[in-house]
Amino acid sequence: MFEFVTYGADKLETFLLVMFRAGGLFISAPILGNKNIPAMIKAGFAIILAIILLPLAAKSQPLEITSVWTLAVLAAKEMLTGFTIGFFFSLLFIAIQMAGSIVGYQIGLAIVNVLDPEAGSEVSIIGEFWYIVAALLFLAIDGHHAVISAFADSYRLIPIGVFSFTGTVQDFIIRFTAYAFVMAVKIAAPVIITLFLTEVALGVVARTVPQMNIFIVGLPLKIGVGFLIIAVSLPVFRFIIEKSVVFLDGEVARLMAGIGTT
Repeated sequence: MFEFVTYGADKLETFLLVMFRAGGLFISAPILGNKNIPAMIKAGFAIILAIILLPLAAKSQPLEITSVWTLAVLAAKEMLTGFTIGFFFSLLFIAIQMAGSIVGYQIGLAIVNVLDPEAGSEVSIIGEFWYIVAALLFLAIDGHHAVISAFADSYRLIPIGVFSFTGTVQDFIIRFTAYAFVMAVKIAAPVIITLFLTEVALGVVARTVPQMNIFIVGLPLKIGVGFLIIAVSLPVFRFIIEKSVVFLDGEVARLMAGIGTT
């Protein structure tokens, strides 16, 4: 009877730790961690995911939990692990909103912002449009499956109770946080290049036809050209999203391997 009770307690502790890691994922992961999703639904998904992955997590080395404080520290590590995995994939959407801000400023819509409930602040209207399109593409190419698959693989690379935030992991996170800016420039590049050529053309016109008020003509022209290029470059936008998801899905394994190094 004693052995049965001890076995049940170990299972319960493992289940709680898996649930905390899943909870961290549902806080920061794109789409899955959206603030518009009620907290009760997120908690339900975390419990379901913990039940499914409990056999996989139970294969790791048994934990030595001697007090409630030890369990609390392990729960914090697990939540931070899940949060890191979700945040890694959310870098793509951070880059998309950054690209929208750059394009909005270039077009002349720098002050045309909308309230983003996800960020809790005002964002560029172009960035919000691209965010919605990227969310639909993310679901269409099964990006949410890639997030859940990476979470399941985390138990192979990061045993329960292990979270090594070494210098290598820190450098990795900093480098890929900076990579968000690279993705933003890639997404905004078609509009930036076209508007630069438009500015050059307007400069030539201003020199050759000084009677024309270039400021009155230039602003609506830049807005029209910008929206046209945004519409025409949507296939390029989809291509960048697909390649970025595949790239992040491959690199997250390296991140988890670094975190799981003891």
